[in-house]
Amino acid sequence: MKIIAITSRIIKDEKTKEIKDVLDIRWINLLHQLEFYPIIIPTGIQYPNYLNKFKVNGIIFSGGDDLSSIENNYISKIRDYKEKIILDYAIKNSIPVYGVCRGMQFIAEYFGSTLKKVVGHVGSYHNIMSNKIFWGTKYLKKSNLVNSYHNYGIDILSDQLINVAISKDESIEAFIHSSYRIFCQMWHPERENPFKTSDTKLIKFFFCG
Repeated sequence: MKIIAITSRIIKDEKTKEIKDVLDIRWINLLHQLEFYPIIIPTGIQYPNYLNKFKVNGIIFSGGDDLSSIENNYISKIRDYKEKIILDYAIKNSIPVYGVCRGMQFIAEYFGSTLKKVVGHVGSYHNIMSNKIFWGTKYLKKSNLVNSYHNYGIDILSDQLINVAISKDESIEAFIHSSYRIFCQMWHPERENPFKTSDTKLIKFFFCG
């Protein structure tokens, strides 16, 4: 069974003043359905040592909230700092990386992309068109209607990244890295009920194919 690590959202509880790691339990249900063993990466530890201990086979950068370049606050800075160390580790150790929504935005910026405000991408569904050269097209072509929960999209994509899916307004919905095993998408596979076959097959192939 493959061990898949996943980053958490970080929030401040205004009532208790506690800073907490949180993760939608639907992520755990999704990974369990795919017969993966999920582990959540907690904030404030020695991340490389933690990931080494579990010998992870892949890492998911989850969604939730904005990057510190957009929302310059303490919580965003903590998460960006944490995820940079984790992404550095994944690249150094050739661990596959799967980014979703904020995870995609973070990875895009990491490689030098820029973001911009987008309209009509919050709480909606829209169609996407995937690139024929993309290995995941065979899973997306029959189910190209995806959810959307983001205010920011990619403006200029890094030369190291390859655009593999766009929406009708030409927003970049997914990309791959030209050299590393990295795939990112803007839609949330964990928020579908039931989970979409196109998403489950895409994730399964990415980590197992």
